[in-house]
Order: sequence, then structure tokens, then C-alpha cells
Amino acid sequence: MLKKTFLAGLAVFGLAFTDSYAGLSDDDYVEAAWMTTRFYGAQRSGQGPNWILDGTNNPTSFTGDKYNGKDVSGGWFDCGDHVMYGQSQGFASYVLALSFAEFTKGYYDLYTGDFTDYKSSNDYTRKGGKPNDIRDLLEELRYEADFWVKAAIDANNFVTVKGDGNKDHNKWVTAGAMSKLGNGDGGEQRDITGNANDAYTPGMAAAMLAVMARIDPDESAREKYLKAAKTAYSYAKGHKGVTNSQGFYESSWWNGIWEDGPCLAAMELYRTTKDETYKTEARKFYDEIDFEKNSFTRLSYSDASPITYILGEFVFDWHPQGDLAGTENYLENMYNLPEYKDSKGIFIKDAKSAGFPTRSPSGGAFLYALYAKFSQDKSHDEAIEQNIAYLLGDNSNKKSYVVGFERNGAKAPNRPHHRGYYGNEDPGRDVNSMGDAPQKNKLLGGMIAGNFESGSHDSNVSNWKVNEVCVDINAPLVGALGYLLSKKAPVESVGSDVESEEEKKKREEEEEKKRLEEEEKKKQEGIVTGRIVNTNAFSLVRNSSTITVSSTNGTPFALQVFSLNGKLEQEIISDGHSLNIDIQDKGLKILKASSKNATKMFKVNNY
Repeated sequence: MLKKTFLAGLAVFGLAFTDSYAGLSDDDYVEAAWMTTRFYGAQRSGQGPNWILDGTNNPTSFTGDKYNGKDVSGGWFDCGDHVMYGQSQGFASYVLALSFAEFTKGYYDLYTGDFTDYKSSNDYTRKGGKPNDIRDLLEELRYEADFWVKAAIDANNFVTVKGDGNKDHNKWVTAGAMSKLGNGDGGEQRDITGNANDAYTPGMAAAMLAVMARIDPDESAREKYLKAAKTAYSYAKGHKGVTNSQGFYESSWWNGIWEDGPCLAAMELYRTTKDETYKTEARKFYDEIDFEKNSFTRLSYSDASPITYILGEFVFDWHPQGDLAGTENYLENMYNLPEYKDSKGIFIKDAKSAGFPTRSPSGGAFLYALYAKFSQDKSHDEAIEQNIAYLLGDNSNKKSYVVGFERNGAKAPNRPHHRGYYGNEDPGRDVNSMGDAPQKNKLLGGMIAGNFESGSHDSNVSNWKVNEVCVDINAPLVGALGYLLSKKAPVESVGSDVESEEEKKKREEEEEKKRLEEEEKKKQEGIVTGRIVNTNAFSLVRNSSTITVSSTNGTPFALQVFSLNGKLEQEIISDGHSLNIDIQDKGLKILKASSKNATKMFKVNNY
């Protein structure tokens, strides 16, 4: 199932690529994809390793997270704080897993997943990384998937939230330092929610795990992820709605549509297992979703219905109810109407008064990328690149929205609302007294919530409405970057790749075509292939001047003489008696004796 091949198709460093939008080169997109992917390594809770905690006194965090005595440590912090909300984690992890599955060749192997390469080189830039034959995004996904395996305890217990938002926000320190502060300040032992009436979160986790069960190169990992996907899906089927989390995440934000979670879970379980039961159950959830209701809202953790819509139409050939005439029109309603984009086609108008506006360009780009993959329609590729380039600083303000990304003269945000970024372990320091981040942390790679109204960045660290960075904000951006690079500068294979169904089918077709061509060539040259039924049916004796071939049971047979290139040179028919043959030309010859039920080949060197 694995293709053991070497990294091919691209020399990553120092190249100036062509066919890029405006001032950004393909190498700029490689840099952006590297940074925004590695961001997830800075969000790791638990044993880690977490690269942003390297060099601190507390490089691990919340290793004691337990629910009813069971270890549930690990996973990603959802934003710049340390409480962990499964609502956004589930969305982010599924979007990234789906992106990896669909745009695999756009994801690179630039670093080692335990970050020992950066430690040993003491260089946390792209150049300090060392490939390890595993695409980087897969390594980040594995860390989150292993948490979901723990979270999916059984059909009645599933961990949706770790920590308390109010307690967590008391102190501005790194995750490692906070875990030692005690429960009242967000530390261990943390409050764990493990039996909420929530179908969305376990559904999205199950969808992510189901994808991992078909893309991970490790067979034992695939088995582990599939088992956990089924458990999480079972929990989702037995519940409704979304977890309420003290005002930080309200179920009302989902606008009454929570069925996307279990629907996507059933869809992906079917895609992985081909079990028709999942397809039937997915359709039931699908028919409950009011796509018309959410057809004018942008993609976010609280509205995954656009992804459900796309998969429903292109993977399952289902068509939603209502007046929505296909995915392209559906996406046009969400992003491409005049009132939703500016004069240059950037999806920002609807987002200007909304929270976390950067979700709009990246979400639109990601959804159009999925549409392009499934429909084979490239007509929106320019818009995809245009919107991603805008977020990377290709705009009139030269304002990049990704922390640390400063290419082509763009200025990046450097005061994100992210505790680990500043490396502070002193609980007495106030959020607004943070100094500069350690040099190694400045390439954080998180995209901020953003502000499209101002031409400059807000320097107020506490202003989370503008400076927050979250796993769910980054996910569609990483997805869209993967799509762009899969078209512009794909890495065809690394040693750990799993052969996709599409690739397997193509390989088998090519192998069959080659076999038939070789068969036809042999026939034309006089060599007819066949199964050797009895290799003892004939004998060959050679004396000084002749060769004698005999049938051991007196059966009639034919004797053919071929050159090494397959050319038939002589042919003699026997009624069952031995044949004496004088080979005409010198050199190595192939003698083929054939009867009705047996064939045997002899090699003879005629001096």
C-alpha cells in the first residue's frame, strides 16, 4: 500500500517560480504553507513536543488531563489561550485532513515532526528544518488524531472541552507554566467535559479520523483511527446539538444546524470503508440540513454545511432541496456576489463588520479549491490565488495577516494574542506588558482575526478581536495553499505516501496495458505464452552434432527454435517420436516443446 519512493519533483529552496499572482512567487507560497502548517506544532497540548515551548522551563503542558481516570491529554489549543474547545478543533482537524487527502501533492516535507531538527540546528527558519520522508501536515494531523482517539472513550462518553475559559484567562503565561498554576488559574487538574449533548463535535472528530484511516501510511494507525472514528460517530448519533461553553462557544451560533458533524462522519466512513450503511445514514442527516438557510453565510467552525454540500453533490451525486442549482451557484451566493467582494474580487465586503474577517477570503478560497478538485473546473483558480495572495500581503496596504510572513515588502503582525508566542512564564506580568517574542517564535505562522478597515496592524496584544490566532482560522488557509501548490509546484511523492484509490486504479490500468502490449508483441514474434502444465513431459539430449528432443509419454508435440530476440527460426512437428534437430545458426537459442497439455523451454548454445 505504500510507495517507497524518494522526494521528487521540486527543489524547494531558493527558487523563483513562475505563473504566480502579482508579486508573490511560488516559493513565497511554499514559505506560507510551511509556516501556517507548523503553527499547529505550536498549538500542541500534552507531552508534545511543542516547538514554541523549546527553551522555556516548562516544555510540556497539561500532561495530567484525565476524564473518569482515563488519560485524555494531548490535542491542539484552539486559539491563543489554553482552554481546549472541541467545536473549533473538530472543524479544523477535519478541514486539514480533507485538504491533505484531496491536495496531497501540495504538502511538503520540510521538517521533522518532533522538531529535533530545529533544536539541533538552532535555526527555527525554514532552512533549519530537515525532511524525514513524511509530509509535514500529516505529522501535525497525527498529533490531533491521537487526541481524538483518547477523547472517543465509548458511545456514552466523549470529551468535547478541556479547561474552563474564565479560569484560563486569568494569567498570561505559556501553556507549560499555566498547567502548574492549579485549577483556579486554568492549571491542572483541569475541568473536563465528557458527556455533553453534542453531536457536532464528535461528528467532526469522527470525520477527521475516518479520513486519517485511509491516508495514514501506518497500517496500525489506520486501524486505530478507524476504530475511534466509529466510536465517535456512535456518540454523535446518540446526541443532538452542540456544547455550550460559558459564552466562549454558544450552540446558538450554529443557527440550528448541527447535523453537518454526523453527516460528514458518515460520509467519510463510507468513503473509507465502502460500507453502504454509512452512506444510507449520511443521506438521512443530509436531508435534515437546511442548505438554503445557511447559503449566504461564510465557512467557519459553526457552519460546515458548504463542505457537506460539495461532498454531497460531487462524491455522492446528491442534490439538495430548494432552489440551489449546484455547487457553483451555491458558492456564488456565499462569496461572489457584488456585495460580497471588493472591486478586485477579494471576498471581504461581507466580513468587514463581522468578527474574525480573515475567515472570509480563506474560506472562500478553500471551498472553491474543493469545488475545482471535484468538478475539474479550473475557472476559479485565479480567484483562489488572488484571495490567498491578499491575505499574504499582496494588497494596497502591503499588510500580511500571517504572523511572521513578510515577503515581497509586506508587513506581518507581530503582537498576536497568543500566550506561547511571548514565552512568558511569570504569572505576575500583565498581557499588555509583553515584550518582544523570542527570535525563534517570530515565525509563528498563525493568521490573525484581522481588520480590513485599517491599513496598519493593531499593536494591542489584548485586542483578541483583531489579534487572536486560532486553529480553525488557519485550516482553510492551509487547505487553499495546498491546492495552489498541488497545481504550481507539486511534490509528487515522499517515501511514506499512501497510494490513493485514484493512483492505484491508474497504476493497475497502466500495468494491464503494458502486459497486454507485451503479450501481443510475443504473439507477433511467434512466442505464445501459456501455463506450463508438466515440465517433465519432455527431455533433451545433446551429442556432438545433433540435439534430440523426446516426449516422455509419446504424445505428439511441436518443437520451435527461437533467437534471443524472439524470432522464430525453425519449427518441426512430431507424431510422438523423438526429434533430431540440427540448429542452423550459431549462438544462444531457445527451444520450446509444446503438446496439448504441456510446455517446456530449453536454452541451447549452438557453437
